[in-house]
Amino acid sequence: VVSAMMVAGHFDGRFPIPAGWSGDDMGTQRGEQKKVVQADSTSDAHRGVAFQTIVDGAVLLKNKDGALPIAWGSKIVMVGKYCDKTTDDAIKQGDVYSGGGSGYVGTDRIISPLKGLQGRLGASSVTASLDAIGAAGADVAVVCLAAHSEEGWDRKDLVLPEAQELVSALRAQSATQKIVVIAAVPGAVTTEWIEEADAALVLFGPGEQVGPAVAALLMGDVSPGGRLPISFPKADEKRFTSAQYPGECPPPVSWCPNMTATFSEGTLVGYRWNDAKQVPAAFSFGHGLDYTTYQLQDFKTECKLDRPLISFEVANTGGRNGTAVPQLYIGFPSLSPTIRQLRGFQKVWVPVGGSSKVAFHLDVPDWSFYNEKTARWESAMDRGETITVSVGNSAADLVWYGDLPDCASGSVLMPTTTVSSSESLVQDWSDTASSDVQIETK
Repeated sequence: VVSAMMVAGHFDGRFPIPAGWSGDDMGTQRGEQKKVVQADSTSDAHRGVAFQTIVDGAVLLKNKDGALPIAWGSKIVMVGKYCDKTTDDAIKQGDVYSGGGSGYVGTDRIISPLKGLQGRLGASSVTASLDAIGAAGADVAVVCLAAHSEEGWDRKDLVLPEAQELVSALRAQSATQKIVVIAAVPGAVTTEWIEEADAALVLFGPGEQVGPAVAALLMGDVSPGGRLPISFPKADEKRFTSAQYPGECPPPVSWCPNMTATFSEGTLVGYRWNDAKQVPAAFSFGHGLDYTTYQLQDFKTECKLDRPLISFEVANTGGRNGTAVPQLYIGFPSLSPTIRQLRGFQKVWVPVGGSSKVAFHLDVPDWSFYNEKTARWESAMDRGETITVSVGNSAADLVWYGDLPDCASGSVLMPTTTVSSSESLVQDWSDTASSDVQIETK
């Protein structure tokens, strides 16, 4: 709270106390406070930030045969109640596109996806239907879905409500219609419906500018810039034991008000679990497509200023400008049972036909671990362990591996290997990148 107040300028006089607050009468103070709280402080600049935040965080899970962007002149029908509905009586607190709980900020200015797309293409160019029947004959069916979660209660499962029903009904109705899913989610969801969809865009709590942002993404005015900050599990994934979740009661009782959950997963959280157990996620941590394609190439490992430097080039091999997010992972024996963990990533704009050079400067914290036996941080390099660096497009799409040199001792650089994405396996995003990054674009 104090940090937010500092950033907002409360301590710099940007929000002077109204004159009416000077008295001791609480009723007067509340009256003045209401005036301030209800004042309209929205601006085009604020709306612009909200719009760009959605675009930068939008994750394109799938885009079969270039279903997105939608071709101009296509007949579009938006399917599902949340295409033009931003509130839901079933939600205890919050709304469809802004989440809930203590972080929720209410507004009556949310622009629905339907209104946003109609504003982009014209009201007569886009229609809506609550079910698949209304999309018969359309070139493209855009399915609007949402899952809700908030402080104080858990979702009963990770199923995306109505997804399977609507997508399957559309596909049964037409084998050739393009089906595009727009999903507003609070976290991980299962994607058992995605095989029958042509494209899927995931938005994490997009907020009031969801309509204009969805319209711009669907029509290709902008490209989705997000990558998954978590892993999306397969529907049949068995990650937790009953002792871990929901917990257990003293035998012979199987359910009681005060169950005991045992947090025994240790460091195997998110993609680390998938990697160690060799169980692929449906969509791994760090995954996200663009409307163009990239190739990571020309990898080099060297020592600069007694620090390892990993450099490479990101080439845009597609037909549009875009943003790549190369990720660097490090692994060494003392991380066991974890195989590797994220130590760096960078969002890189790459023009069509061009390339960007990226360099990661690594340092001691990147190959250190906390030793519970000695109660201190220790360096894997000081212990003589082999430190492996992996670079790729997600935790499960690693295209290059190399052994890290001991720059302080002047050791000879180890050979490196480049692999195809199909050869790699791994999987969330709970580490902050500690490495420095340099970028050069041409």
